[in-house]
Amino acid sequence: MSFAQSDVRNLVLVGAASRREFSTLVSSLRQNSATRIVGHFKNVAAALEDWGSLAAEPDMTVVLQSWSDESAQPDVNQLIGKTLFQRLLCCVGPWCESDGRNRDVWPDALRVSVRLAESVIADQLHDINCGHPPIPPTSARDEVFAHRMAATPDGRDLSRLQDMNGAVIGPDRVFRKTICSTLRDYGLRSVHLPLITSCQRIVPRETSRGPVHLVFHDLDPWDELTEFSLTAARRMFPSATLLGIASMPDAGISSQLDDAEIDVVVPKLDFENGLRRHLKRWLESNRQERVQSFT
Repeated sequence: MSFAQSDVRNLVLVGAASRREFSTLVSSLRQNSATRIVGHFKNVAAALEDWGSLAAEPDMTVVLQSWSDESAQPDVNQLIGKTLFQRLLCCVGPWCESDGRNRDVWPDALRVSVRLAESVIADQLHDINCGHPPIPPTSARDEVFAHRMAATPDGRDLSRLQDMNGAVIGPDRVFRKTICSTLRDYGLRSVHLPLITSCQRIVPRETSRGPVHLVFHDLDPWDELTEFSLTAARRMFPSATLLGIASMPDAGISSQLDDAEIDVVVPKLDFENGLRRHLKRWLESNRQERVQSFT
């Protein structure tokens, strides 16, 4: 999808963008054709000191917090004041997700876990394009929750899924059926299977409607059985795109998946928004590949 110049939003990054826990988020921001990074500072204090050096006025500032109390309260307050009529988010890594319980350096309205950040940033960019005002930094937690759940997805974006098939694999039957129900709302017809634990010969499979295009594999709990099933699923559906579903995709499971040939991991706490985002990205990538194959 191409964007008019006026639709490209200016972003400022603050923090250690090279740290592993932020790599997926930072990569998505840099590759997003709807965003342009106009400045990057190592911390909030440096951002305040050199704010005037930015290439352009930012529409959104994204702070990457690696540990609790990384930024001093006066600096945070000053940055909030400087970006009061723009967007400001502090994306916290896994080591400081509980900050809201015993620390209040960053208001709830501006703080988000890095594993949920892509969805929240996408919603914020959508709000900017629609002319919606930012949520006030003083908003209470229930107001923040309601604001982030208010986005109404456009089903037309996923209409091409109606011609495809999916498979949901995992140990919990109720969870598998819940995922199938969500996918059915998107138009994707899916079968659901328990973990593949048999050592018998595994051969490629199709549904009665044809090949499986997308496989959704539950990664919790991560153990030898789940790892074996994931490998077997790749062999059973060799041409399918494989998506994992995990409670904590940015924790230790990331290193376990290095050799798993898995395409993406969707957080369970952000399943619907995260899934929609990855499916839209996958459909767009497929469309571009088809266009290129005919040129």
